[in-house]
Amino acid sequence: MSQNDTIEEQTLPFSHSKTFFPVKIGQTFKGRYRVIAKLGYGAYSTVWLAWDERAKAYASLKISIQVDDAKTSPVTNEVNMLRRMGKIAEIDHPGLDFTRLANDIFQISRSSGRHYCIVCKPQGPTAFDLQQLFSEAKMPKVMVKGLIHYLLFSLNWLHVNCGVAHTDISPKNILLEAGDDSIFRDIEDEESRDPSIPILSGDGNAVVYRSRNTRLSPPGNPILMDFGQTRLIEGRVNQDWWMSDLYRAPEVLLKLPWAYPVDIFATGVMTLYLMEGKNLFEPIDHVHNQYVLPLALAQYIGYLGPPPLEIIKQSPLFSEYFDSEGKWVCEVPIPKNSLEDFVTTFEPGEEKDQFLRFIRKMLTWDQEARATSIELISDEWLTRPVDDIWR
Repeated sequence: MSQNDTIEEQTLPFSHSKTFFPVKIGQTFKGRYRVIAKLGYGAYSTVWLAWDERAKAYASLKISIQVDDAKTSPVTNEVNMLRRMGKIAEIDHPGLDFTRLANDIFQISRSSGRHYCIVCKPQGPTAFDLQQLFSEAKMPKVMVKGLIHYLLFSLNWLHVNCGVAHTDISPKNILLEAGDDSIFRDIEDEESRDPSIPILSGDGNAVVYRSRNTRLSPPGNPILMDFGQTRLIEGRVNQDWWMSDLYRAPEVLLKLPWAYPVDIFATGVMTLYLMEGKNLFEPIDHVHNQYVLPLALAQYIGYLGPPPLEIIKQSPLFSEYFDSEGKWVCEVPIPKNSLEDFVTTFEPGEEKDQFLRFIRKMLTWDQEARATSIELISDEWLTRPVDDIWR
């Protein structure tokens, strides 16, 4: 491979304007965390498997890009949120078992600036990785039930105890708990037998490694992670444009004040994605690769029905897309969709009816009418027994 080839984090948009820390395999941080192999990367960090010499255990190091003191930085935001959550975690709650907290947070300083390192217990692949193993990416219902059920405990802890909303619920932000250390020993053995070769960028200033794949062992409990977009709700009014395009709650879409229910809406959208292997909403202009707001509104109306007049009247978008009676007046047509037709993994009958009722508790225009995490935990479909694990 030539030095001019770009890989992994170098291929990300705007990567040229971000400074990733040049981690080297074998390097030790804070006198205790010895880097074993690269596990992955994202827009704001790289992730590494390490050995904690003090605890005599494997650890995951999430090492951020260079940061400044801007409070809007996802890196700074995640550090602040994890510190807040760490203090609250001193009081026991079942949601703690399904939430990825930090074991250690410290700064790495060098001449060019500061980086954060977040140390966590290492886990297995993501729910998205697991989903891809099944035909048409349709995850068995028993797995979806378990994942969503446990996720709701995590959300309950975040909402009720921590006063925050995650705002970025998706299968890629849910890890599967590693049953034992065998998957990490395998990575360490692979690195020992076939050492990763660092690749230099064209200017010779950046060192990049390829990530090692984490073997998918029998999936354990889901663990909610990545708090870079988490927002404080308690005592605040949030009214800005937020959330990822395919999971955005309608109150965000309408530019209305939003709070904890945005996570519930996203969980409903994700449940359908895991079950059906396709997105409920697709408001993207793929030619220009951009989000199309009127297309999103039309799709939401197609699946959820017309929004209540008393809600959309409060929106600054009201006169642009609706008449005085709340009827859609935009040139973008409302698609003839229904949740009944979208859901194909259930035969018509009692269970499909229960599942649709469960989904409709989450996918509502009115965030005040949307079910809370604690209400959903005891839902009739979610607690319905499943005889066959692969159904």
